Amino acid sequence: MHMRFNYQEKVRTDFLADVVKPMVKQRKELGLSQEDVDAILGVADRLVSKWECGVRTPTSFHLYCWADALEGQMVFLPNKEKPLPCIDHRIANVANDNAPTLCKASNDNCAKVSRKEVV
Repeated sequence: MHMRFNYQEKVRTDFLADVVKPMVKQRKELGLSQEDVDAILGVADRLVSKWECGVRTPTSFHLYCWADALEGQMVFLPNKEKPLPCIDHRIANVANDNAPTLCKASNDNCAKVSRKEVV
């Protein structure tokens, strides 16, 4: 199943660098092979290899379990310095007519608001 995802703040290489690369480093520090992690997680042969190479993307639950298997933990850390996205409800999204679309920062109708101001 291939889903459309149009979040312009991040790209796939960001995921590989920010999430996968530290997990590969941790696996190696623990002295585990990709095959070892496959066995620990109970997933198909070479699936961890595909995740690490970026051929496949783990589901959120697989990612959660993968971190646990590597003696790590997945946590959500809010970035209070990042401004909230500006949403323009007037523009229809091609993938979903009911979904709002992010507008450009230069649009006068959209004022960037920091996350601190919303709380």
